[in-house]
Amino acid sequence: MHPLMVLVLLVRAPKNDVSTLEIIQGIAVLAVFLVVAYAIGKTGAWFKNRSFTSRWAPLLPVLGNARITGDGGVAVTSRLSGTYRGANVHALMTPNVAHKYAPSRNGNVFSVAIENVPGAEDWSIVWRAGLPVVGTPSWAVQPTDTPLAQRLESAGAVEQIEKFGRSSTHYTVRNQTLEWSAYIEPRVILPPEEFRHVLDALLALVAINGTVNQG
Repeated sequence: MHPLMVLVLLVRAPKNDVSTLEIIQGIAVLAVFLVVAYAIGKTGAWFKNRSFTSRWAPLLPVLGNARITGDGGVAVTSRLSGTYRGANVHALMTPNVAHKYAPSRNGNVFSVAIENVPGAEDWSIVWRAGLPVVGTPSWAVQPTDTPLAQRLESAGAVEQIEKFGRSSTHYTVRNQTLEWSAYIEPRVILPPEEFRHVLDALLALVAINGTVNQG
């Protein structure tokens, strides 16, 4: 008997409609099913994490004290963390996820972040595709039309990011993190030299943030 059917019977049927033997059989089948499903999930996650570790290999020499960690679940994403020019940093690879700019297909997201960045307000630099036909693609500092946005633009924040193409950068006060992310398919990670360039640009943004975004 299917384990889900047993559970339905246990909940909905009178006690004398389900024999003790059927209950025991159903519980046993359900237990085996759960164990097998768990084992399959763990095995799949192990293979995915092993693949992630292999893919990170070219970037390991870029960071000091580099270490790789999984997401603790089904291995949807993988994290590389370490230090770069004295800053604590991390990168994330998240392949085969819904694409923000092309809803009909999936993409590979790669993120790079600088940690422990103090600041007074959240802000973002995003690529706006614009409306079909009449819209003009452009970069925008958000929230728009604020003194902070004006200071960031005047300090050259957009110029630090636009050279990497369509992407987004977010600073959050709560996490004290400055993060850049982009869809980079068919690649799943950046080449080492480009990874360095993104890290250098983020450190330049950290310096700008320290000048224009303090309480």
